[in-house]
Amino acid sequence: MSEFEQPTIIVERGHSGFGAFLWGAVCGAAVALLFAPKSGRETQEELKEGARRLRGEAEDKYREIRHSVEEGYEKARTEVTEKVDEAREQVQETKRHAEEALRAGKDAAKKARGDLEKRLEESKVAYKAALDDGEEVVEEEAEATT
Repeated sequence: MSEFEQPTIIVERGHSGFGAFLWGAVCGAAVALLFAPKSGRETQEELKEGARRLRGEAEDKYREIRHSVEEGYEKARTEVTEKVDEAREQVQETKRHAEEALRAGKDAAKKARGDLEKRLEESKVAYKAALDDGEEVVEEEAEATT
């Protein structure tokens, strides 16, 4: 490479190609008209045939794109539906766990209250018995605490 030559960078962008296809078809038809050594009627027939072919290819491309879009839509719809169903199931399961925990807490509280009431009743009975026995029990309790 000489000192005056610069490297060339080519940037290509990916497109669907449908616009390029139409543009190429129009340019091809124009070039064919300019260089065709045919009569006007023959040229008209070729143009009509070319237009029919172009229309058929455009319809095929449209169907292909439409089918692709429909498949993408259905796939996305299915995925969203599955995710929503999974989220609902998780919410229901969390709700069930919370209800079970609440029931277990209530049961534990009832049991603790029953135990507490039973101990309180036993303490009352013991207190009344101590009062009936007189001060000896009180003195015994005082000695036990010291």
